[in-house]
Amino acid sequence: MFATSPARSFFVNRLLSRGFAHKSCVMTASAFIGYLGPPGTYSQQAVTQHFGREQDSNGRYAFVPLQTIADCFVALKNGRVAFAVVPFSNSTNGAVNLTYDLLRTADPRPSVIARIDVPVAHCVLASPATIKQIDKQGESTIKRIYSHPQVWTQCTRYLSEHFVGAEQIDQNSTALAAQLASTEANTIAIASIAACDTATVDVYRPNIQDVEGNYTRFLVLEPYLDGQVPCELDKWVEEELQKS
Repeated sequence: MFATSPARSFFVNRLLSRGFAHKSCVMTASAFIGYLGPPGTYSQQAVTQHFGREQDSNGRYAFVPLQTIADCFVALKNGRVAFAVVPFSNSTNGAVNLTYDLLRTADPRPSVIARIDVPVAHCVLASPATIKQIDKQGESTIKRIYSHPQVWTQCTRYLSEHFVGAEQIDQNSTALAAQLASTEANTIAIASIAACDTATVDVYRPNIQDVEGNYTRFLVLEPYLDGQVPCELDKWVEEELQKS
């Protein structure tokens, strides 16, 4: 579900109230929003869930996929983006350690202005040809499964019963996993359905995650301003960092 107009207006008004004048803000109050890419990941889902579609009717947003979580922090600090959306924790796997470390060591620490909870719904994705192959010859024909490292522990029940002989190969993102599965024979990927928008794959099996209600929590960050008073979300993040 896309963000409502009031939610979008909040961020535009925030840019204006802060006198935002770096490279990502132009005369029309346009803003670049950085996130952990590539497109087709849960991170992109978080961005669209919170901000709405890229380049809304007023042309106010442009989404910038970045290669690493650290890149999101750097882009925010040097003014390449107005906001950065980063994964913070997962209800099954716990903390995203790199984000925790970067928040601890950032000087000054970015301000946290929103939380986004994105439901985790993993799917088995494959090229149309591979799906036909599975239907005709069975799951044993699959030799490789690509996905992000955190996904394996979230789908243990399904993977203990399906594609048992396939090698599980880590990739930097579920979107990249889907792209590889779209071109390689005898290969599938585990990713969100959003990956179907960026790779030539279809859903073979939806919702294979072990736990219903699993979600990943993302933070929306903005640059810290001198003299800025920590908000309630800043205080909450500090408490979470101290727990780990």
